Order: sequence, then C-alpha cells, then structure tokens
Amino acid sequence: MVHLILSDGRELWVSPSHPTADGRTVGELEGNDTYDRSLVKSTELIPYQEYKTYDLLPAGNTGFYWANGILLASTLR
Repeated sequence: MVHLILSDGRELWVSPSHPTADGRTVGELEGNDTYDRSLVKSTELIPYQEYKTYDLLPAGNTGFYWANGILLASTLR
C-alpha cells in the first residue's frame, strides 16, 4: 500500500497500481508532484497484511470517484 499525503492535509492508503484521475498510478506520485489541486507531501510504501483490496464502480460516465476527498479513477470498467 502507498500512504499518500497531500500538502493540504488529505491522505489515503491505496494500492500502488491504482490509477489516478490524471492517468498516472498512485505509485508513480512523488513528493512535490501536483495532484488533485495540491502538492504531494509524501508517499510511503507500506507492507499490506491483507489478501485483497477493494475498488468502486462509479455510476457516472467518468470512472472517477472521491476517496477521503482525493479524486481517483476506478480500475473497473
């Protein structure tokens, strides 16, 4: 898992391969990158002790959704 912290205080624990709304993956984000109208303060790779993760399939056409106030893209189509 990646612990993503943005400079405006929003944070999220998410799979490194999870797509961002701008076409990258969360694992590609680095400190001082701009994402979702904020600077990336830090990203830390943390061992994940569970055997699966979850994603959402948004009802809208964009494939985007908000997770803890951070815009992400769905892995589901």
